[in-house]
Amino acid sequence: MKWFWVVLSLFAVVTTAAAQEKLPAGVVAKMGDVDLRADELKQILDSASPEARAKLADSPADVDRLVRTELLRKALAAEARAKGWEKRPEVEAQMERAREQALVSSYMNNVARPPASYPSEAEIRAAYDQSRDAFAVAKQYHLEQIFVLAPPESDKTGYTKALAKVNALVSVAHKKNSDFSALAKAHSEHKESAAKGGDMGWVAENTLIPELRDVVGKMKKGEVSDAIKTPQGWHIVKLEDVREKGVRPLTEVRDQIIGALRLRRAQETERAYLTFMTNKTPVSINDAEIGKLLK
Repeated sequence: MKWFWVVLSLFAVVTTAAAQEKLPAGVVAKMGDVDLRADELKQILDSASPEARAKLADSPADVDRLVRTELLRKALAAEARAKGWEKRPEVEAQMERAREQALVSSYMNNVARPPASYPSEAEIRAAYDQSRDAFAVAKQYHLEQIFVLAPPESDKTGYTKALAKVNALVSVAHKKNSDFSALAKAHSEHKESAAKGGDMGWVAENTLIPELRDVVGKMKKGEVSDAIKTPQGWHIVKLEDVREKGVRPLTEVRDQIIGALRLRRAQETERAYLTFMTNKTPVSINDAEIGKLLK
């Protein structure tokens, strides 16, 4: 449940309504006379997938959006009830159908849910061995870069100035004991990587643009390239490390395999149960009555 309290703490930061009005204990948000209680928010979060909950825990903006949407839904529902809207026959029918669908969904989720012991270690290993191609990873390079934007060649003055900057940076970067990271942070014109000392992280070989891939593939660890011209500008890259292509280890993909096996087992169980229900009690259809309704 730790993630739930993380989400609540994030929500406290991003919700302006809470900042304007002190809310009672157990209430996480308020819109007029409508409250959203902590237990209601917890119920919403519990119904979300683990991936969705993890995303919310890392995104105050998404939490804020979720809470505001739920408050608006509750406010509209309160207004509709105040006008007696839920007593309309067609609305009653829709509400009963939605209630029944929620009942069926919850029941079938319980019927189809695999036991906690599934899959076994042997089944996980077998699935991994059968799907090794799916877990293959391309060769990867850990790169740092210095980037200089190229002005249009029609701007001869600007182009010459940029080229001179590139050549000067190459000269400094190639000097013994040169601090490439500091050089990138001070002079690179690619803001995102410059802020990290030129660090581009691990980059898959097949995602590098051809101009860089051709050069980086021939470099040695610790080597700094000459200026590499691309349509956008010049790149000076340093090769920090290399990971050869291979297969992701089972430890990295274990949770992914377990999720896929449990989902497949649940789907198979659900189909089998529905088939069993259909065969146990044959269905009779009155085509004549259906025809009348269609007309």
